[in-house]
Amino acid sequence: MKHIILISTMIIMGMSLWAQDMFRVETEIGAAFSGYNDVRSPNDDQTIPILSFTDDLSTNPGFSSRLLLHYKPHPRHQISLLAAPLTLKPKGTLPEDITYEGVDFMAGEQIDAIYRFDSYRLGYRYFFPKPLFVIKSIGVGGKIRDAEIRLESGDKSSAKTNTGFVPLLNINMGYPIMEELELVLEAEGLASPYGRAEDVYLGLDFKVNHKLNMRAGYRLLEGGSDIDEVYTFAMIHYATLGFSIKL
Repeated sequence: MKHIILISTMIIMGMSLWAQDMFRVETEIGAAFSGYNDVRSPNDDQTIPILSFTDDLSTNPGFSSRLLLHYKPHPRHQISLLAAPLTLKPKGTLPEDITYEGVDFMAGEQIDAIYRFDSYRLGYRYFFPKPLFVIKSIGVGGKIRDAEIRLESGDKSSAKTNTGFVPLLNINMGYPIMEELELVLEAEGLASPYGRAEDVYLGLDFKVNHKLNMRAGYRLLEGGSDIDEVYTFAMIHYATLGFSIKL
């Protein structure tokens, strides 16, 4: 009887430890800087000027954050969930007349804008038994974007919102610098005749212990769409710090 209890206890503890290694939480915070950020809505009238949030207006750096939950039921397979909200607030004096979503804004008006691009993703990665040179994994994913671009001037306000699905491909590469330190390159994206989406990260991953990793690096988010409904393309640069921990 004692042997049965002991064996049962060991099995339960082993399953518990195994389950703990199946989940990993990763978080990242930093500063987001606009490279370019252009918009025209609607886009079917080419006489309407494209508004640049970086050339026509100015955009201060914004706070960025992202949270990931990784589930690894097998050493070679991983399922991930991502939440990455982003809000920037361009402002300035309009250099020329524009029409945005049916509302006219005149040259010389003070514009307060909101650029919101919240991203939610579900992804899958396959990890190679041994890295192919520096390639550790490849995968696919799907992104739900919840976006809003709003212009305000005095009592006038006009906004364009969009929620849509974007399929993605991803690749993860790593080059060991030393036992605890690795140079990491992660890329996710896809392009079509109507637009594109790219998310690229380059940084250093430091292994604190078998549970905790710290990382610091640079992230590039770029993409947009060019259709009759709207023209919007943006490039955002990130300086990031983060960590991941196995539960």
